[in-house]
Amino acid sequence: MRQGVSEDLLRALVPQALGTLLRDYGAAQFDVCEDAVQEAVVQALQLWPTRPPRDPRAWLITAARRRVVDAMRSERARRAREQIAGYFTRSDGPARCIDDSLEVLALCCHPALTPTAQVVLTLRAVAGLTTA
Repeated sequence: MRQGVSEDLLRALVPQALGTLLRDYGAAQFDVCEDAVQEAVVQALQLWPTRPPRDPRAWLITAARRRVVDAMRSERARRAREQIAGYFTRSDGPARCIDDSLEVLALCCHPALTPTAQVVLTLRAVAGLTTA
């Protein structure tokens, strides 16, 4: 690493980066911020020996911020998918048990498959046998 950009410096910057993220995103996001800083540290350890930053503190905070934003976007998208999936589930009682074995059998015997593959898939998927 370039002089001044050492593992000791990185250790000193971690609390500063975490503090900055917590100030920006709130203590409720502590786990997300901590994970983001740790991921940024891992990336720094990989990149800094060959490409040291001019301002290591700013680099670490920026890299961690990007990870927090990515994590929040991912969480928001996951919640939206779950909400959409909720529209397709029945809420008026317990889920019914539907036997899909006939549909699975039809898929296993699709004409695009060779007869050998059809037999093997049917025995494995429908009958629960091993291919051996």
